[in-house]
Amino acid sequence: MDWWALPGPAHFVAKAVENLRDGNNLILPTPARGVSELAETLRRSLEDEGWRVVGPFDDEEENPIDQLYGWVEICDSEDMRRSVGHLRGRLEPGQVIIVQGVRGDRWGAWWHFMTEYEVASRVVAKLVRPLIVIVVAGVPLASFPERSVALLTAPWQDVVGELDILLHVRETMRIKRYDGGKEKLLSRIVAKLALWDFELAEYLAGIDERRLFDPVVALSDAAKALGRTDELAATWESGGKIKFDGIELEHPMLLLRHAAGHGMLVERLWQAQAGELLPLLEIGRRYWVQRMRPMVRLPICLNGANCSDLDELEIGQLAYVARSQGMKNTIQQATEKLRRYRNKLAHMEVLEHSAAFDPDLRGR
Repeated sequence: MDWWALPGPAHFVAKAVENLRDGNNLILPTPARGVSELAETLRRSLEDEGWRVVGPFDDEEENPIDQLYGWVEICDSEDMRRSVGHLRGRLEPGQVIIVQGVRGDRWGAWWHFMTEYEVASRVVAKLVRPLIVIVVAGVPLASFPERSVALLTAPWQDVVGELDILLHVRETMRIKRYDGGKEKLLSRIVAKLALWDFELAEYLAGIDERRLFDPVVALSDAAKALGRTDELAATWESGGKIKFDGIELEHPMLLLRHAAGHGMLVERLWQAQAGELLPLLEIGRRYWVQRMRPMVRLPICLNGANCSDLDELEIGQLAYVARSQGMKNTIQQATEKLRRYRNKLAHMEVLEHSAAFDPDLRGR
């Protein structure tokens, strides 16, 4: 599945197009890893809307002005000095030039160019203003300029959310033909462990499902298979610390490096299980209430209080009624398991694989 078609990334590109339509030159900062094909995706989107696009071009070890003169094949003479103003005047009205691959050691030169080009752009009407987009990778967010009249910085921050990862993982998992409930839980576990990292999500979606129930082992295997984890630090620019659904979180590979992080990984597994299984436990409780109702003479006394409706009972109380009234072993065993699973999740303990996919969780 092309993850650029997912809601978060697609919105980011659509917003970039909108900003260009408003006459803004763009700086698009991204982390050093995890965001590929942004420039090419933007080019396709612009061309689909009828824009005149040149590029994307890869930044090289040259002055930005000299590179742009070469890329757009501007003829100049020896007696005319190359300048930002002259460049802007020779570009076609409404043209968009895309540059990618600007790294930390090159950002200073491009920063000076973009601020000068922004000033030169102001004298041209928005609808015909030639615009430049640069994709910058691995540079701290504090290094970028504030909003100007004709220049906007739009960083890759809080772009990918859990919905994007869930959609991507569920599409990836369809080839395994899991039943709906199993696919939902496994997809949510992968999403909680991988966060915004699509490459990691695809790896986890492809491993033995039982390994997902030990996140430290699963992610250690992923680190060996995918490599490059030494490049991560707890910074946005390295790709190790990014806002995800509005909350700044550390990449799971960083959490592997210390024992406290291991606990956080287990907690993320618990979050996935609680989100999917607690509703099933409530459905199971209601299922057994209906099965037990004809067998119980009401009211009954529990903990010194009278109960006239089994619907009022929590799963632990329901299990006690099944046991104290000597109901069938199948009912006692099923309600006792639901009680045990509910207690574990309520105390932020994870369920093992066999418990998470116990048929009794679905009221059978």
